[in-house]
Amino acid sequence: MINIMVVDDDMNIRSALSRELRFHGFNIIPAETGQKALNKLENQPIDLVLVDIRMPIMGGLEFISKVVVEHPQIQIIILSGTITKEVIASIAPYRDNILDVIAKPWNQDSLLELIKAATS
Repeated sequence: MINIMVVDDDMNIRSALSRELRFHGFNIIPAETGQKALNKLENQPIDLVLVDIRMPIMGGLEFISKVVVEHPQIQIIILSGTITKEVIASIAPYRDNILDVIAKPWNQDSLLELIKAATS
């Protein structure tokens, strides 16, 4: 089974993504902060991470920078309410691990296609 981690401080987004992806047969590991997500990464294999950029305590970019170093095999999809030139520039060093940057609200069919392609 494919393990997908959903990292977002917004409970409604975490729940919606988790529910939809479980429906399509994925195993979901939710985390509300970057630090909690890193802790969970130490204990279970993860194939793909969906992560918000703007989160309190540890933002998505800091989380991504740690994942790329500690778990370089993990692929990442960024979900963000604001995709600016600054966001695109800030993720450039991690481009090899980032599959895509998707705006919130996302198109469910497009996201699902991307996830299926990445995990097949």
